[in-house]
Amino acid sequence: MGNITEGLNINFTELFRYIISGSHNELSAVMFHAVILIIIIVLQQKIRTTVYTHDFARERYFLFLIDLIFPLIFLTFVLYVAPALLSDKVTLILFKSVGQLYFAFFFIRNLIKLKSFRYMPWGVLIYVLSIICVFAYLVLNLNTNFSNNAETHEFFLIVLKISLMLLIYTFFYRGTRHLTGFISEKRVLALRLVENLIPFISVLFFIVSVLWLLEIIHISSNIFRGLVLCIIIIIVYAFLRAYCTAQLATRVFYQRESYVELLDKLRLMLKLLLIFGLYKVFLNFFNFGYFVHYLQSLYILKTDLVKISFFSAISSVFLFLILFSLIGVFKNVAYLSYVKRGKDVEAGTTRAIVSNLGLLLVLIISLSQLGLNWKVLIPFAGALGIGIGFGLQTIMNNYISGFILLFSKKLKVGDVIEIEGNAGRAIGNSLETIYGRVESIDVLSTVIQTTDNIEIVIPNSQFIEGQIVNYSLSDSDIRLRIPFGVSYASDPNQIKEILLKVSKDHPSILISPEPNVWFKEMGDSALVFYLLCWINIRMLWRINPLISEIYFKVWYELKEAGVEIPFPQRDLWLKNKVKVEIEK
Repeated sequence: MGNITEGLNINFTELFRYIISGSHNELSAVMFHAVILIIIIVLQQKIRTTVYTHDFARERYFLFLIDLIFPLIFLTFVLYVAPALLSDKVTLILFKSVGQLYFAFFFIRNLIKLKSFRYMPWGVLIYVLSIICVFAYLVLNLNTNFSNNAETHEFFLIVLKISLMLLIYTFFYRGTRHLTGFISEKRVLALRLVENLIPFISVLFFIVSVLWLLEIIHISSNIFRGLVLCIIIIIVYAFLRAYCTAQLATRVFYQRESYVELLDKLRLMLKLLLIFGLYKVFLNFFNFGYFVHYLQSLYILKTDLVKISFFSAISSVFLFLILFSLIGVFKNVAYLSYVKRGKDVEAGTTRAIVSNLGLLLVLIISLSQLGLNWKVLIPFAGALGIGIGFGLQTIMNNYISGFILLFSKKLKVGDVIEIEGNAGRAIGNSLETIYGRVESIDVLSTVIQTTDNIEIVIPNSQFIEGQIVNYSLSDSDIRLRIPFGVSYASDPNQIKEILLKVSKDHPSILISPEPNVWFKEMGDSALVFYLLCWINIRMLWRINPLISEIYFKVWYELKEAGVEIPFPQRDLWLKNKVKVEIEK
């Protein structure tokens, strides 16, 4: 042990001369690292202030992840990024130690706080192992750069291996237990697979660790760097997934369907980004390139014009899924941002445009990744043109009509319209027109919701070729006409007063423009009046209940005023003389 202690003696005079000779470069390196460190600390504190949940333990868990991610970012920077920019600098060695201490401080501090919580019950063990790992790594770093004592290096390398092996296994054991919590209980097969793999991987890890400790097998520093990056990526994924779920879970009561869809798309995108990040790590640190080259050499289709390999097919599908999930996130965020500002019409239109255009762009980019660009597709244009002219004519017509509807703004999501068609004869609706609200404008069709809560899918071309009655195109305030018939003995002015009183008392009828009454005609059996009142059709697109309420109130008011509600009357003329006897 004495040799080990002697091996730590460092020639500080030579070190000081080295620093003085390159003081300008060393000072620049210090400033560079200090600025990066300050930025990361400020961001860390800013994000900590945004974390709030009702579950105290979960909030502490989020804070733990934040305090773990940002020190890991700085540690990754000084270990992997800075050496490429600042080689042969004493400052680099200093900040490597600073990065390790910065990471260890927050990591251990939060483990102490979390050790009594269910998320990290093994805090004390991880605390001790972390201290040993950091200390052993610092000693090895100092010894390698300033002393280079063989016995010191061998002793602390064994200490580092044992503590690192136990630390990684502890993380693996606890992490796999939490991993099962992310798997739905409905996926029984996936749960059983993970539970069965845990013992096998544990035994395999133990065997590899013992062989590595005995130096029977050698694991390069590249593999350790890859493992560290994998852990960082998984931790970032776990934090973002938990944070997004917690933040959106408090908002599902408002526009629930949109928030649930947004959360699903976010989770899908995070999973795909996790896979992509792990793929890049395996490619650069675990010699995964050989397998990639092998997939690139296997062709599904190989001609002079088109070459599609297994790798290009997999990457094309993967790129499609990432971009598709990104479009889903963007369209829901845009929709909810408009809805919060009370712009429901713009919200629906924006979501439809982003969805349709986004899908088109995603298909183009994915086909390009597959190897099918415009130059390849041009020779097939003639054959495709014949197919479009016959079999795909209707599809292309509806597809183009959808974009015309969106960009012409003659039809928007939320509009109240009427169009020819069947509105549901099976439920007793015998009308020859469809009246309802536009729910969505998709690539090939538009969905209309009727007052009977029936969703009708109409091809987009029908809106271009046919006539549409749009009650809310430029102004959602429309005038409603409700007819009334009273007997000839009634006073027209009295009828007008009653109708105006009922309309002004109804909360759904607009005050401005004011309601009015027309004396329409003197019919065969009744005096016909029209009550003209203004309503907001977007707010009250189900108008039949309103008309029913008006009729109910007017009937009672007329009854109370003694006004007779007439019925059809006819004079009977007899051609032959009829003898009428009157009983006395």
